[in-house]
Amino acid sequence: MDINISQIDTVQKDDNSVIIDVRETDELELTGFLPGAVHYPMSTFNLDESSLDKDKSYYLVCKAGGRSKRVQEYMQSHGYEAHNVEGGMMEYTGPRNYIR
Repeated sequence: MDINISQIDTVQKDDNSVIIDVRETDELELTGFLPGAVHYPMSTFNLDESSLDKDKSYYLVCKAGGRSKRVQEYMQSHGYEAHNVEGGMMEYTGPRNYIR
């Protein structure tokens, strides 16, 4: 299931949900990231080496939704509950954290 970026506030308040930003580090440095999001770049995304909890719900975000969609499909094929955040950070207008 996909969600719209406007629904991210609800996800951020849910203790059973994890937001994963799959963009590369240089992108986060330029545009910031969602408060509370975990950074796990698509280029290094590997479920065999991760400690992700299968009991959690994962919401994947990138710049526009393409990369996060691919990671969503990968996670779902491994039995994770994963959701793509449509529109990604290009449509997000809320607060952002920045790497310092």
